[in-house]
Amino acid sequence: MIVLEAETAAEYLVARGWTDAAFRVSAETLSGGVSNRVILARCETANPPALVLKQARRRLQVAQLWECGMERVFREIDTLKICQQILANGVDASLAFAPTVPRLVFEDRENFVFAMTAAPEQHVVWREQLLAGAANVEIARACGHMLAKLHGDSWLDPEVCSLLDDTTFFDDLRLDPYYRQISRVHGGLRQPVAELLESLQQHKRCLVHGDFSPKNLLVTDNQVILLDFEVGHFGDPAFDLGFFLTHLVIKAIRADDAFDAYWQLIDVFWTRYLHDLSAGILSAGIAPRELELLPQRVLRNLGACLIARVDGKSPVDYLPDADQSSKHQSGEKVGAKSKVRQTGWSLLTDPPQQWSELRARIVR
Repeated sequence: MIVLEAETAAEYLVARGWTDAAFRVSAETLSGGVSNRVILARCETANPPALVLKQARRRLQVAQLWECGMERVFREIDTLKICQQILANGVDASLAFAPTVPRLVFEDRENFVFAMTAAPEQHVVWREQLLAGAANVEIARACGHMLAKLHGDSWLDPEVCSLLDDTTFFDDLRLDPYYRQISRVHGGLRQPVAELLESLQQHKRCLVHGDFSPKNLLVTDNQVILLDFEVGHFGDPAFDLGFFLTHLVIKAIRADDAFDAYWQLIDVFWTRYLHDLSAGILSAGIAPRELELLPQRVLRNLGACLIARVDGKSPVDYLPDADQSSKHQSGEKVGAKSKVRQTGWSLLTDPPQQWSELRARIVR
């Protein structure tokens, strides 16, 4: 098996037929490749003129030991194809930002590599905008529509289920390092986590992206582009929702005095998601009870994910250290990480009965 590097990418792409002249290719390794080698290649005479190469790593680049089978790249290819097909039809054209995904250019299963179209040069990772204080509700609205579309159009789809039913990679890259890890760190969470894992098994309904988060959403002047499909599977939509909302809740806690601006993102996203999913699955004859039961499962996943982003194997890197604390409403000093952990603990162990109770549960 070849191991791709920026220095060898040009010759590899000549061999793949993307270009006939290696000297015309410029290639660079992109940052953020925790679970994959990610290389951006450009060649003005090629079609497309820019593409992204991804090759799976066996050992992820994090501080703790974290391994996963390289075959997950095949799952990423399959999930990308499904998402591409779903978003090619029926997306709301009135949105300020059109939801989309890259196009698959080629796949090289022998070397655990695939290539996809690159995002326009003028783009920004939504995570960076959020951390810089830009809380654009129109991006949140587009994300709500996108996720509802992916979930609703694959709801109880037997072909999607057959193709994505194996949850090995989702377990290796999400459930174990996130959910089981927090139960190993906190003995008091063993039972709630066990119940949550059982719930995920019992509510397999649709395509679940498994990594739907601001770091995997690129924003241009009129698009939101979703990336990273390697933990895609047929499962419980509540995971995607809890995982995504985790990032917005943490940023709202981090924002402190700007909490309301980030809360608006949460509200707009959830309102649009629920509206579009309701329209999609009810028109397909799915029982309304499905929608009634979803919010509480989302809140439990949100709780577990919040704790995992502090105490799991992949903690967020932008929260102040424990000694940089601020006063809670009670007057007691509480650090940002403690606020996230306390909020998560409350949601996981005693989830609200109603979605409307969420805001009051967030420790500020």
